Amino acid sequence: MIPILIESDLFLAAIKKEDRLKPVAAKILQKIDSGEVKGAYSSTAAIQETIFWFYNRQLFDKLTQAVNFLTHLQHLKWISLTPEICTVATLLMGEYHLAPFDAYHVATAISMDKTIVSTEHVYEKVKGIKKIEPVDFAKNL
Repeated sequence: MIPILIESDLFLAAIKKEDRLKPVAAKILQKIDSGEVKGAYSSTAAIQETIFWFYNRQLFDKLTQAVNFLTHLQHLKWISLTPEICTVATLLMGEYHLAPFDAYHVATAISMDKTIVSTEHVYEKVKGIKKIEPVDFAKNL
């Protein structure tokens, strides 16, 4: 399988108590964790975004569990934010009016393979990025 960025909406869907994508997200992440899906990676910004999601909802009792879940996924490569990724993200924010975390994810994907698994429609407007819906990705597993 080719390298592919797993975006934070998939992580949150798997972690949240209820989410319409929970079964799909769980399937994808289980296949990554087991090594059946090769080449999966994510930006460390996804961990930060998850932390903010729980913090903003004051779900402090679930925060450590959520971060532990993410950081212990086997066979998922974490790509750190670099000055270059941050610079590209800033340019993407200006050109495409992306929110900061969306821009970090796109910039990370640009540095790798330009493919993102996500429900976020904002990625469809970014030239050169291929967005795959999680449901479609899961069907091929």
